Amino acid sequence: MGIILPKQAGTEEGRLLFQKSEEVEDFDQGREIVDSLKKTLEHYGGVGLAAPQIGISRRVFIVNIMPTKDYPQLPKIGFRAYLNPEILAISSEVNSDSEGCLSIFYATLYGRVERSSWVRLKYVDMKGEVQIEEINHPFHTRVVLHENDHLDGKVFLQRMKEKDFSKLYWEENLDIRKRNSE
Repeated sequence: MGIILPKQAGTEEGRLLFQKSEEVEDFDQGREIVDSLKKTLEHYGGVGLAAPQIGISRRVFIVNIMPTKDYPQLPKIGFRAYLNPEILAISSEVNSDSEGCLSIFYATLYGRVERSSWVRLKYVDMKGEVQIEEINHPFHTRVVLHENDHLDGKVFLQRMKEKDFSKLYWEENLDIRKRNSE
């Protein structure tokens, strides 16, 4: 598998975005999925990507969070892969921030989503070892919860409060399809 244009909500090939994903049982397959997710994320940009977004109904997602020139406040997390993640606990403390998605109008639509500020997560790493991680940075937590939602058949629009739909905004210049020609 190589670079795959993320599947889009509202299309036939995007139907997996609304279905619960199956656990990874074959970790060689899990590593192949991670490799394809990584290539796709590196090509199209973003900070996270889940297997259903590239047409694979498996419980796998990746994050790649690093400070950038435009976003120097981001934590230096780097690349991480989460296989068969399970949320053990989330904080009652929440924060609200803007989210977009590579699978919603090719990353051009953004809206405010309220998410917990920390999460405790159990998952299998790339070595096949079970890990328990407490993620305390609100942005890292947001990305993990967003990607985990994909594994449960949800997109960020389903997490928005009704009052925030009137504040959705469009960033056409971020359309990931434009990166195909670069």
